[in-house]
Amino acid sequence: MEQVLQLAVVVFAALATGGLMVNWIGLGRAMSRLSESTYLELHQATNRTFDPYMPIAVVGALLGGIGLAILFRGIHSLSGELAIAGSLCYVGVLAVGLPTNVRINKQIARWSVQRPPSDWSLIRASWVRFHIARTPFFHFPGWPATFLLVLRVDDSFFGIARCGCVPPNPQESFFPRHNI
Repeated sequence: MEQVLQLAVVVFAALATGGLMVNWIGLGRAMSRLSESTYLELHQATNRTFDPYMPIAVVGALLGGIGLAILFRGIHSLSGELAIAGSLCYVGVLAVGLPTNVRINKQIARWSVQRPPSDWSLIRASWVRFHIARTPFFHFPGWPATFLLVLRVDDSFFGIARCGCVPPNPQESFFPRHNI
């Protein structure tokens, strides 16, 4: 059961990351160079493509990370804390995206391709700014946290226990005793 949930979390996180990155790096740059009617037609078409799956992907990664942390890892383990951190990043994506980009997408969906509003370039610039705000600052930390969670990260992953940095017995000192 845990492996199925792990796979689902990775798939949701990969889809969400891919969708945001494609928009940020690929489509956003290309769309900024288009005429108003071409831009509008492309934006409306991409909305119909991205809108059905992006909410499912982001919410799936968010809830899946929480589920893994609570059900299998424990929220006080390093991997559990990373899962919660990743989930908080996805909450950030939603907190920025829903009131801004999603609202603008719905507005653009109603525009006429032949007669966009006179301020269409300002609205496009606003969409791009909010997309840039949500993608690197909220999503990049979410993906590694989810990935590390699935790798079953614990303190030994970072070499803390193996390097002797953490004493095996809590009563022992962190510093080795040397006879000089």
